[in-house]
Formats: sequence, structure tokens, C-alpha cells
Amino acid sequence: TTAMSRRGVEPAAGGAGATAPPAAAIPVERLVRKVGDKIVELSRDKWMKLLISVVIDIIGVMTFLVPVLAEVLDVFWAPLASLLIFQLYGNAMLSGIAVVEELLPFTDIFPTATVGWLCQFTALGVWLGLQLREREQQAAQGDSRRLQ
Repeated sequence: TTAMSRRGVEPAAGGAGATAPPAAAIPVERLVRKVGDKIVELSRDKWMKLLISVVIDIIGVMTFLVPVLAEVLDVFWAPLASLLIFQLYGNAMLSGIAVVEELLPFTDIFPTATVGWLCQFTALGVWLGLQLREREQQAAQGDSRRLQ
């Protein structure tokens, strides 16, 4: 037996150098996938999408209100907020803006998710040149481009 198998860790199938993902990563991945699917499901209604956007922005501001821990909390909140915004709007640029906004000091007050909603459902998106479409429309448009 190898040293790894004596300690109770078996090598992964598929090669000597292959390793399996940590057991804790699998439940986290499932949780993130479930939350993402739920966000997409809830965001089909435009007013629910606004509510989710406002909640994301409020959480971002709340991390700013904790004086000592604000930037530490932002390190954890920034990728989560970015993921949620991407799930809502399917736009990598808006998602990237969310990460930068959460990580830069004193920018937490900017309501990135709510601005995303405004860009999708009002003339602001046309004016800014940032028209966000429904994710189903994006997928259908991508499929039609592949067929051409």
C-alpha cells in the first residue's frame, strides 16, 4: 500500500496524479447551483427581479456599515454578489462591475444590481448602451446565430 492509502485517503481513479475534489466542495457547489437556479426562477417576474436586486444592494451597503470588518466582509460578499448579478442579468460586464464596486473602498453605496434592473427595464439601458435582455432571449439569440 502507498502512504496515501495507509492514511485512509485513496488515490482518485484516472491516473496516478489525479485527485478528487475535496468532499466539502461538492455540497457547496450543489448549494451554489441550487441558489442560482432559484434566483433565475424568481427573476422571471420583473418586480421580483427588482426586489432581489435591491436586497443584493442593501447587503452590499450593510457590509460598509461595519467599520472595522467592512473590507474583510466585502472580500467574501463581492464574488457572491457578482455571481447573483450574473444569474439575474447574464451580463459579464455588469457582474465585473459588481466585483470591482464591492472590493473598492467607499464604493459600496453604488446600487449595481438595481442599476442593472434599470438598464433592463427602462430607457437608461438604451441611453448607456447597456441593454440587458432576459436570459432566455440571450440563449435563443445565441442558438439562432449558431444555426446561421
